[in-house]
Amino acid sequence: MNHPRFTFGLALALLTSASLCHGKEFPWSQQSDIIGEHQVITAKYEDTLSDVGESNNIGFNEIVTANPGIDAWLPGEGKQIVVPSEYILPSVREGIVINLREYRLYYFPKDGGKVITYPVGIGAQETPSPLIETQVKLKIEQPTWYPPASVRAEYLKEHGKEMQRVFPPGPNNPLGPYAIQLDIPGYFLHGTNKPFGIGTKVSHGCIRLYNKDISELVYKVPKKTPVRFIKEPIKVGMKGDQLYVELHPDEADNISNKKMVQQVIQKTIRLEKQHGTVIDLDIVAIEHAINNPIGIPQKIGIRADKKLAKSGFDQIKSNKKADVVAVSPLPISDTIN
Repeated sequence: MNHPRFTFGLALALLTSASLCHGKEFPWSQQSDIIGEHQVITAKYEDTLSDVGESNNIGFNEIVTANPGIDAWLPGEGKQIVVPSEYILPSVREGIVINLREYRLYYFPKDGGKVITYPVGIGAQETPSPLIETQVKLKIEQPTWYPPASVRAEYLKEHGKEMQRVFPPGPNNPLGPYAIQLDIPGYFLHGTNKPFGIGTKVSHGCIRLYNKDISELVYKVPKKTPVRFIKEPIKVGMKGDQLYVELHPDEADNISNKKMVQQVIQKTIRLEKQHGTVIDLDIVAIEHAINNPIGIPQKIGIRADKKLAKSGFDQIKSNKKADVVAVSPLPISDTIN
């Protein structure tokens, strides 16, 4: 992926900004933790979950995880499909943030007031996307791809023939119509000639977007925009008086259910400090969310401003539905780092 050519036409830029608004754009303020809302649609006979995901700007793993028990390739006519379009924002909220655990990119424009989000494909298990902090270096139209020696060797081993050394612009170019070069050698945000890979571990470390999404993003982000790759399988956030958790576990993280509960509590403590409030946690709801990680926000607590909670885990109250633990102020020494 070296030295792609680049040009930008004003007319094309205006056309793109006017007609390719495919990303999910939401109004946003610094005090907000959750954006969007879920949808439920009725499947047609010919639909697959992949089709439904792409048409609603959702990656493959996202749409499959949100619909457990539904056949990904033949949901069936009349089947109700959840479109997971409500998101707890990641803890980092500046520039471009790519949460590898949820296969999703968030863009926080510098002028504020909104957030834009896109599904992405990330590095494969053998070539994972790194945890990096960098910035936008170059924006490229109709890139030419020069596959590195490692990729050509892998192709030769898998297919028994040589890979072409240059991929000119066009429908067969793995970089798609645009690429955003990062200020780290070899890494790009780019389009793809294989859209079914969005929402999966598929690349050699770069970040893939649907072509319609990269065609939009490339004109929105200025050079030197900060870019961060993070791994955040557990996100918590407030919506009104309710506390929610959103889980994207990965076997590679090797996190036990007990440790996940502790991390949810730790994140809640930080959120309490941010919002200046006390939150009552529903432990049964937390355990249910952990046992059913469907990748969408699930309610696990409520604001309890009028209650004074005691320290630690000894302040456990029971109600008709579940045990509730007031988590503030839990000593920091009792939490998991």
